Parts: sequence; C-alpha cells; structure tokens
Amino acid sequence: AVGADADIVVWDPKKSFELSHKNLHMKADYAAYEGKTVAGSPRAVLSRGELIVERDRWVGRGRGRGEFVRRRTFDL
Repeated sequence: AVGADADIVVWDPKKSFELSHKNLHMKADYAAYEGKTVAGSPRAVLSRGELIVERDRWVGRGRGRGEFVRRRTFDL
C-alpha cells in the first residue's frame, strides 16, 4: 500500500555464512554462535523501500533506522 513500510530481504540459500561479531551488524564485541557456519545469507535488504545492504555491504544513508512503536502489554 502507498506509504506502507517495504522491508524485504532477498535471500541466497546456496551461500554459506560464518557468524562472527565482525560481520554481524551489532554493537556487541561477540556473537553467541561465533565461528558457526550457517546455510544461506542475505543478498540484499530493503528497509522502508530503501536499499540498505547489498552483497554484504552497508549501502544505506547514515545509521539508526529503527523507530520505536509503543505496544500494549500482552493480554491473556
């Protein structure tokens, strides 16, 4: 829909990927599964319709794309 977010990941199931704090985009200086090789890897990532990751490289404009969305507490 016009104005809706367009968050899309183009996934390459044939590429293997070794998990490391160096190649995972987070502030931590460790990765929970450091050294583990997994099947599949993102080829491209679009956030709100803008290409931000392409072939393992950040190509987005600036940092900090998150937006807080307030939600109610889960009701049972």
